Amino acid sequence: MEGTPRIGWTWRDSALLAAVTVLAAAVRIIGLGNPDTLVFDEIFYAQNACVLVRDAVTCGISAPVSNAHPPLGQWLIAAGIAVLGYNPAGWRIASVVAGTVTVGLTYVLGRTLLQNSSARIAAAGATVASLLLAVDVLHVVQSRVAMLDVFVALFAVAAFTALARDLGAGPAPPGGGIGRFWFGRPWRLLAGILIGAAVAVKWSGAYSAFGVVVLVVIAEVVWRRPPGSRWAAGLGPALKSEGLRTAALFGIVPLVVYLATYAGVAEGSLFAAPWSKGSWWYQVAHHQLGMARFHAGLEGQHPYESPPWSWFLLKRPVAYYFQTDGGAYRHILAVGSPLAWWPALLVFGAMLVSWFRRRDWPAGIVIVGALSAYLPWLILGAARSQVFLWYVLPALPFVYLAVGLAVARWRGLRRASIGLPVAAGVLSLAFFWPVAVASPLAPADWQQRIWFTDCERPDAPTLVLPDDQINSGPPPHSWCWI
Repeated sequence: MEGTPRIGWTWRDSALLAAVTVLAAAVRIIGLGNPDTLVFDEIFYAQNACVLVRDAVTCGISAPVSNAHPPLGQWLIAAGIAVLGYNPAGWRIASVVAGTVTVGLTYVLGRTLLQNSSARIAAAGATVASLLLAVDVLHVVQSRVAMLDVFVALFAVAAFTALARDLGAGPAPPGGGIGRFWFGRPWRLLAGILIGAAVAVKWSGAYSAFGVVVLVVIAEVVWRRPPGSRWAAGLGPALKSEGLRTAALFGIVPLVVYLATYAGVAEGSLFAAPWSKGSWWYQVAHHQLGMARFHAGLEGQHPYESPPWSWFLLKRPVAYYFQTDGGAYRHILAVGSPLAWWPALLVFGAMLVSWFRRRDWPAGIVIVGALSAYLPWLILGAARSQVFLWYVLPALPFVYLAVGLAVARWRGLRRASIGLPVAAGVLSLAFFWPVAVASPLAPADWQQRIWFTDCERPDAPTLVLPDDQINSGPPPHSWCWI
């Protein structure tokens, strides 16, 4: 990315960024209080967040109901409760903000990756990517419930955005004191802070963090290898020049951020011996061990689990909420946008194949961003039960960025290349909107949105209607949206 002409930010970018962000906010906040009860995993995260800022009487609990994840996501949910109160809007507003900001950052990242295109083409590509995310059904659903993955996606996209700005600056000049060591690459420092935040929401944020580090290492090696030599020849110079700073910015800085999120959560003295039960450090370490035991010991099946290979194919969406209301159905279904996902997956695959022939930084950042968030689940999915469709959320912005880059690079029917993916996304959201926000639907209209109903389960009752209360038993073998 170094040494190539760049197109600066224009008034067009400001207008488009504002428009797509306002749209994202609108579809995420309309009817936010519906349903007016805790849905799905809100029973863990909203209540945990409440006890951080409210009394036990208000929250209905006196201690966290789950300690399966680090505290940052629950702190963010708690901020909404502190402002709006312990009610549905209060415990969901942080997710709305996170989802909306992620859409805006997707525009900024797309615009940064396309900075060597014309201003009009770069804006078009960034608009397509961010608009597809703005109207994506799964992203809208996750932005309207008090769960954690929308925050992981936010910090992942933010970290890659900071990294893209850093890589655009090229290699750092040699020399400098302690100030330059820590602050000479401010975007890289910010990326370190953001990946620390991602991991402090859920440990799965480490997947995207690994992708950021991989890109930094590759960039430094490529920049510093002698001309005409193999890439491995740059390893030594890269380690000598940036090894220590990379270890500090992506090791020490994220660790400090991670530990800081335990302020007000872990009790004890900072100055006591770490092995003492009265030590703050002991309490933090004890929580890490507890989380490790929870995830390592997770057994049994869940009726709404699905293997990671099937996520983009939408084999098994998740029922977050389902109630009958005067003969109508109210349903929140964590499902993707099929008209947008399936073509976008083909575009991403084509980009991946073409990247091996023409290795460019923009496509490389998009590919690493998507695969680092998704491939670990593909590997872990073979050894772990209870993995779910919504875990794909941090990879989704990068899949849509692949579409944005393809639009910008397609020299043919550019208007069609812009209009078709956007129309697919908008139509998907319009069609699935009632089952994204629990609007009442007549049973026949509801059935039209449940595309796959092969819901027979081995040694368990076949699901005829969604059941948001069951949490054990096998999932259907085939494609089932009930």
